[in-house]
Amino acid sequence: MPTPTSLPEQAMRRRGALRGASAAAFMVLLALGLAACSNNSTPSASTTSSSSTHASSGSVATTTSTTGSTSTSGTLLPQTATGTEFFSPSKNISCEIDYNFGPSSQTQTLCLTISPAKSVVLKTDSSLTECTGQQCLSNAGENTPTLPYGSTISLGPFTCQSSSAGIKCTLANGDGFLISGSGITAQGNAKVASGST
Repeated sequence: MPTPTSLPEQAMRRRGALRGASAAAFMVLLALGLAACSNNSTPSASTTSSSSTHASSGSVATTTSTTGSTSTSGTLLPQTATGTEFFSPSKNISCEIDYNFGPSSQTQTLCLTISPAKSVVLKTDSSLTECTGQQCLSNAGENTPTLPYGSTISLGPFTCQSSSAGIKCTLANGDGFLISGSGITAQGNAKVASGST
C-alpha cells in the first residue's frame, strides 16, 4: 500500500510537475518561434523588388530591379575600377570603357559594330575617332556581360546607355556618340577628329 503523503507534499509534487510541464511547453514554443523566424519564405506575390548602391572609383552605380509584370532597369557595374566592357543585347555592338588604364593612363570609350565593321573612340576632350573596315575590330573578353536595353554603365567620366536604337556613350556635358548597325552619330558638341578612317 502506498505511503500516505501530506497535503503540502502533494501540492509540491504537483507544482513541480506543473513547472516541468510549463518549462517543456515554453521550450517547444520557443523552438517553434525560432524556427518560424529563420524560415526562408518564398514570396507569394509575382512581384518582388530590390535596390542597391555600389560606389567605386568615384562613380556611384545604383541598381533597381523589379521582377514580375514590370520591366527591369538599372545599372551594370564596371568589372574593375579601371576598365569594363559589355555587349549590346543583339551582340552586334561591343564596348570598352578605360579609366586611367595601363601604363599610359588611357581614358577613353571604344565601341564597335561587327556588321558593318565600324568603331568609334570617345576621349575626354570630346573628340571622336572613327574607323571603318575589318582592321577596326577587336574581340571582347570571355564572359563579357550584356548591357540590357534601358540600362546604363558608368566609369570615370563616361556613361553608356543601351537602347533598341543602339549604344549611346557620353561625357557629363552630353558630348559623345550613338553607335548602331546604321552607323555612328555624334552627340552634343563631339567632333570627329581629323585622321579618322
